[in-house]
Amino acid sequence: MTADEIIAEALLPGTHSVFVLGSFEQRVTVYAQQVRALNLVDAILSRGLLQDTGSVAIVGGGAAGITAAVALARAAPNLKVLDLFERRSNVLDLQHHSSRYLHPHFYDWPNAGSENPDAELPLMNWTAGSAGEVAVALRAQFDDVRRSSILSFQPDLGVTGLHPSTTSTVRVLVPGASPLGKIYDVVILAIGFGLEAFLDGDTPSYWLPSQMSAALLTNQPAPLVFVSGNGDGGLVDFLMAAFNAMEHRSICELVLGLDLGPAIAALQLIEQEAWEAGGVDLDLLAMYRARVRPLIPQPVWQAIIANLRPHARIQFHTNEARLFRRTTALHNRLAVFLVIEADQSINRNLVEITTNVPFVGPVPVTGEITLEGSAPFTPYRRFLRLGPDSHPNLAPFDAILSTFPNRLRASATRPESPQLTLAARARFEAAAAAAAGVPQPPSVAAPAVVGDTNHLLLRGNAGIVEWLSQISPGQAERYWVGGRPLVVHAELSAADAGPLVSAIARIGAHVPNFMIHARDAHGWRAAMNKLCAARELPGPDLAAQCVVHDWADPPVLVAQASVASFLLGETVHAALDDEVLRQLRGALHDILGPAAVEMGWPIEAGLKTRLWAQWEIWHGALLADAATRRRFLLLLATEQDHANLRDELLVRVGPKILRPFLTKPALFGLTFAVCSGHALAPSGGPPGNVATHGITGHACGVGWIGGRDLGVSCVMRQTWSTGVVLLAQLKEAFQLVEGERRFDLIAGDRPKVGTTSLGEEPLVIGADEIFVTALEAGEQSVQDYLQSIFTSRSEAARAGLEEIAHG
Repeated sequence: MTADEIIAEALLPGTHSVFVLGSFEQRVTVYAQQVRALNLVDAILSRGLLQDTGSVAIVGGGAAGITAAVALARAAPNLKVLDLFERRSNVLDLQHHSSRYLHPHFYDWPNAGSENPDAELPLMNWTAGSAGEVAVALRAQFDDVRRSSILSFQPDLGVTGLHPSTTSTVRVLVPGASPLGKIYDVVILAIGFGLEAFLDGDTPSYWLPSQMSAALLTNQPAPLVFVSGNGDGGLVDFLMAAFNAMEHRSICELVLGLDLGPAIAALQLIEQEAWEAGGVDLDLLAMYRARVRPLIPQPVWQAIIANLRPHARIQFHTNEARLFRRTTALHNRLAVFLVIEADQSINRNLVEITTNVPFVGPVPVTGEITLEGSAPFTPYRRFLRLGPDSHPNLAPFDAILSTFPNRLRASATRPESPQLTLAARARFEAAAAAAAGVPQPPSVAAPAVVGDTNHLLLRGNAGIVEWLSQISPGQAERYWVGGRPLVVHAELSAADAGPLVSAIARIGAHVPNFMIHARDAHGWRAAMNKLCAARELPGPDLAAQCVVHDWADPPVLVAQASVASFLLGETVHAALDDEVLRQLRGALHDILGPAAVEMGWPIEAGLKTRLWAQWEIWHGALLADAATRRRFLLLLATEQDHANLRDELLVRVGPKILRPFLTKPALFGLTFAVCSGHALAPSGGPPGNVATHGITGHACGVGWIGGRDLGVSCVMRQTWSTGVVLLAQLKEAFQLVEGERRFDLIAGDRPKVGTTSLGEEPLVIGADEIFVTALEAGEQSVQDYLQSIFTSRSEAARAGLEEIAHG
């Protein structure tokens, strides 16, 4: 997301400076809340919404609030006032001494990187551990910043209201202050969700050390543990009851260590279907039983059975129709499913599942439990996980929050952890280093100031190249952050640089100004003129000029790598591929998500949901395989399609071409996959960049071919290698470019757009006005449109066969 979009999503309507942070999100892990805090603070500072000597109040001492406070203290050290209000006695009070396991990425399992125990945050970082351990680590960092900055902690002070002015300041009402309250330039509401409901009986808080992590010391021969609620809290408590005296961490590590084999693909496919189904009530448990259970390897069952708690009976209850919600974490659902099935497979029958049955009378916080249609019973232990009691947190702000559009956020896509923006990472890495007394060169500071320039020195020979810069080859995407010019100082010749030349050209082609000072000025000039030529870009009106001068000494730079040129080049390209994919995902989310950014193709809301769900499946595949990722991105921006694509073509793949030449063809491919009946997915090998079950496709966004604007004639001259070609910038209707019926078909003839010959020629589809209108109408209209194309193709093929037969 961009800074403007982050601001728009968090800003309270009718105010200039009240921001809501993380209180109405679906993915609310500690890590996710911290990322939102860092992104919001960076956006506020980068958009000039807070003066250097301004004043800020943060309401709430949870993970989001304290991270925002530390971020402001470090990145805006000249603030006049920075107060954090918390109605409890300490920050992260809920997590104090808790043994619940926190992992920064586990809730995104099985996505790539979900096993990494390091949060990898530039400020307030932590590693996986118990909630109590994480709280200690974060509290220590918070206290350290308090001692060395303007940050002031105001404990035991519950804010009782906010009165935003008509200009920019906000009056914060707190007990003990004057009736006028305290005045701040910016207020960040990080009020969280409160405690769980129904803690006034036998149910302990989720954050307290669990009674289930030890043996059940009772004389009852088969003690009953009752768990009600099918959110993640309920699923975790069920697992704590089901496994034999295991801490939450041990259960998570057990699940993470299971080798699921082919079952993982089945799980992911069901997950995709669950989100594509929209509001349809899918029985995930039944789907797991039918499609996942047969694929679970025997060692998995053995590991689960070996860890089950003996003798204890467990009743898992929900008044919802289905046991599993799609909004809960997949790894929790999987573990619960494995326990249920393992219990049945060995005829223990100690697990009872009760769905779609309400309580009789009020919620039984203590004493007997009566479910509709059953006799009363009193369990040995009860856990009522029926959602948060958010009223105490929200009540002081109900009036002003009534207009907040994201208060009721029902995601149509699978919740996943937000990503830290590159601008935020650069800003807070620099701020953390400055606080530690480490001198920071301008090239890593964020945001860039006018006149800032990135410098890179390349020296060596045809064997080993030395890379000197403040940015390493593996972080080459940073050259694209902050709008800085790039000056490369090349001591070695272009010939000795070899494959690295195209990587340098790719970086430079997507920065505002690109210049090279070279000892071999002639060789570098020739290489750059070729690589950055307009014809090498995917469309007209793109500028990628590189001015090559004679040698000039660079400033003092840091040696980052000294390896073979081809390894340097590949490292750079890989980092840039990752960044382009990240930006492409952000652009697609802007269009298909709540922001609904306009891009010329109005898309019906339900279809947006389907497209985003499909993209998330694609995104997982692209993250998992570098070759697939590169081929997919590159073919979005080129009409060329060979087994071994030249690295030189990668020069075109970067931020400058994101919107017109990458985002639209990706959307076109997603639309075809969702609406055509052919579920295309990214393909790592030729032909094309998408394929499924014998159908190959090329989703392509070029605006010209061979230097000519995209049109029927140049498309017809192009030799396409896939069965389907999706040209996002071809405006002609399919019917208009179909061409004449082929009666002179011979081997070697070039295919024509929209025609077929015995089913062998490619089907080329452009994004014409009918297609765009169908997008606006919704999925059924797009299906009808594509079906009309398939029908026309079939008729053309049949006519061609008849003409040949009668020839």
